[in-house]
Amino acid sequence: MAMTFLQALRLNARRFPTRPAVIFEGRAESYPAFLDRVERMMTVLARRGIGPGDKVAVISENHPDFLAAYVAVTGLGAIPAPINYRISPTVMAEVVARADSKALLLGEVAAEHVGLFRGVVADIIALGEGAAGAPGLARLSELLAATPPDPPHGQDGTTIMLHTSGTTGTPKGLLRSLFGMEHRAIEQRFRPDDRALAALPICLSAGCTYTLLPLYLGASIYLLRRFDAALALRLIETERLTATMLLPAMLQRMVETDGFASADLSSLRTLQSGGGEMYPDLKRTMLDKVGDALMVYAASSEAGPYANLTAAELRRNLTGNCVGRPFFGVDLKILDDDGKEVPRGEVGEICTRSESRYDDYYKDPEMTAQTRRGDYLTVGDLGRIDAEGLLWFTGRKRDIIKSGGINVHAPEIEEALASHPAIAEAHCIGLPDPRWTEAICAVIVPAPGARLTVAEVMAHAEARLERYKRPRRVVFMPAVPRNLTGRVLKTELREAVLALPEEETR
Repeated sequence: MAMTFLQALRLNARRFPTRPAVIFEGRAESYPAFLDRVERMMTVLARRGIGPGDKVAVISENHPDFLAAYVAVTGLGAIPAPINYRISPTVMAEVVARADSKALLLGEVAAEHVGLFRGVVADIIALGEGAAGAPGLARLSELLAATPPDPPHGQDGTTIMLHTSGTTGTPKGLLRSLFGMEHRAIEQRFRPDDRALAALPICLSAGCTYTLLPLYLGASIYLLRRFDAALALRLIETERLTATMLLPAMLQRMVETDGFASADLSSLRTLQSGGGEMYPDLKRTMLDKVGDALMVYAASSEAGPYANLTAAELRRNLTGNCVGRPFFGVDLKILDDDGKEVPRGEVGEICTRSESRYDDYYKDPEMTAQTRRGDYLTVGDLGRIDAEGLLWFTGRKRDIIKSGGINVHAPEIEEALASHPAIAEAHCIGLPDPRWTEAICAVIVPAPGARLTVAEVMAHAEARLERYKRPRRVVFMPAVPRNLTGRVLKTELREAVLALPEEETR
């Protein structure tokens, strides 16, 4: 990274002395005012003993104090450790402890559990309105008001301890000092004159990066405490917002919101999406609505962004999970299990080398080593590159069902089933089976108002899938478990299906 977050903020405060840095719930804060908030926070934390290498956990919904904490903590050479506020309180406390946190900035959303955190961290400060739910805590707003800015100099860094989304277990801490902000701006068309909607939870990797990115460039951020589809539509229209990053699940909620059809979203120049597959109907709807602003990218917390799909290429590839060309600055290869590059068109493991990647899993060298392929990095994503140089995501190594000794990629079955007009979502899992090792089970979320039978699903599968790829069981559910980013929690889904009475599973 060419600059630290603190360096960028200080430069932007001089470049744009009257420009709003953050607009939150109707209140705008200029770049100089936001810098003052950050430097006061640095002073407060330094006087409480926070310095280079120390970990500062943050549990909160989106708030200007949370955003300022990223800049202030890294400005001290310390390491912010944001934690997903949607996981259980006991797991939150475990993650705080595992991160070796020296302090905790605690928002209102988890303040009632302060007793759990007192047992694992010495210093707890109420962030935002957090003191309302936990009397007796020092309140950050009062500390900032009483502390003139006098921060230490010369020790700022860029390292953040992010946590994986926890789709396969307890979130893992990963240290990351490289974010490739300039590469993202070039590839995804973010600019210093943007008015950017920041609606993703900034406790998560994508939310952290795509909220810091506009601030790094000198743009104005419209920060939402939590995602509200109607509010997002209204802000884009009335404030003429130009850029945002939204997950497919967020876009779907916007499409289903009253007023979407009439909303004027023509100001958007960049609508970046990712973090899960976007179904063809949603692609068409969003392309019709925002045109060339729409782009879809592929990334992971560890590898950073590794592919990006423009609207023009998206129109030609509406079906399937095409994620575009390798990202600007990313050296991407498709390797087999022996580390050899596979021929074009064949499926293998997506491996990347770039200036936007994680350093290592915190205190877990064995797991870190599992992601290395020499100089390249992988998290087990599988894909293929077609004749045009476009990358197609085909699943994850852990999303393989071993049926009768044959590896079956769940996304391939899901795509075939989801082409039925009465199926809103299709998710495939492997269930224990004494004969087949794993039996393919399709979990179907019917489209609103649709009437669907097991026989219809099976017939649809027979027409589109080889025999060994067809589901042996079908379960209907009104919804499936998801994490904060909208990704399906397949471990929980499998447990839910196994808990069903046998007669409910066909």
